[in-house]
Amino acid sequence: MKFKFLIVALAALLLQACGVHYQVKNTQKQIYLVSADFPADAALSNFYKPYKQQLDSIMNDVVVVSTKEIQKGKPEAPLNNFFADAMYHSAKAKNIQFDFTYTNYGGLRTSLPKGNVPRYKIFELMPFENAFATATFSGQHIVEFFNFIANSGGEPISGATFTIDNGKAIDVKINGEPINLEKSYTILTSDYMINGGDGGEIFTKAISKKVYEYKLRDGLLDYLSTFKNKNQILNPVNDGRIKLK
Repeated sequence: MKFKFLIVALAALLLQACGVHYQVKNTQKQIYLVSADFPADAALSNFYKPYKQQLDSIMNDVVVVSTKEIQKGKPEAPLNNFFADAMYHSAKAKNIQFDFTYTNYGGLRTSLPKGNVPRYKIFELMPFENAFATATFSGQHIVEFFNFIANSGGEPISGATFTIDNGKAIDVKINGEPINLEKSYTILTSDYMINGGDGGEIFTKAISKKVYEYKLRDGLLDYLSTFKNKNQILNPVNDGRIKLK
């Protein structure tokens, strides 16, 4: 037994002795200006070229065709309504339970072009890895929630309507019904908002919150796939879900 231990110990010492140990002998600093005049590194280009070709083929895939350029605006706009409706329908398809949808206006990062809409435009519109989330409020606090939206001048919503009157929400209806102060209501939104992002302190008043393993961007793409599968053209419009008095 002692002999075997001696063999193992000698082998370990031998391997350690054979290991290569590098040390920095000197350094030399130099500034390399990066510009269009900087010569291309063919070795580097050849290394990433196959990955770029594969990524380009995915990102340039046309996910939908639009009748017009789709832009955001307040109190409502086609891009606001498209985004909120996409969240609403894709979450319903996943059997997520909620009453209406809300997302932050600042989260809409770009417009969508007229004609072919490639996949990379959806990544530009929603560049973040935010997930679907729900927050449940009492009837009293849901009134405050709509005042929060009204005070901002309007935000993307789906499944609800209201009018902004001097920064307050009036004539609020959720799925066509006035707010019942005795009920609780669940809002579909993002994990970013329920954690207080973009001024979302109102979410600290929620009775309960839940985050789902379903990204908003995937929801948008799932919603658009229904148009592509039916050969339908995307044409979101203002439908008066948020009005100004």
